[in-house]
Amino acid sequence: MRKIIPNVIVSILLLIILLGVAAFFLFFHIGIFEVLGIQYESWASVFLFIGLSFVADAVAKVLFIFMKTRYFLSTGQQFKQYHDAIFRILLDFVAVHLIDEWMTSVHFSIFSKIGFVLIIYLIDILLFQKKDHDR
Repeated sequence: MRKIIPNVIVSILLLIILLGVAAFFLFFHIGIFEVLGIQYESWASVFLFIGLSFVADAVAKVLFIFMKTRYFLSTGQQFKQYHDAIFRILLDFVAVHLIDEWMTSVHFSIFSKIGFVLIIYLIDILLFQKKDHDR
């Protein structure tokens, strides 16, 4: 009995944390949708969009790694930073466009697709870019 209570408490805390992270992603996407004028029919369509965007992002990252490796093996040079940005934005745009075409419950205009991709790219760069400490 003494081991069950701490396990239940830890499980409840983990569930609360997971729900908080899910709520953050949901309201973050809904906020971006409202700012850019993206229309959606229901909350379920937003959840589906978020899930599909995670899958599409994983596929885009695999394609990007393949492109970088292929470029390095054929030329012996690394990607430049602007090549990196162009290809990532292009792959993200293709992923968002395919999700938009597949889902009929979320409606993007071309400008909102571009804005959405640029916002996601900038957030990705700001959060996950390695800091240069060799200044």
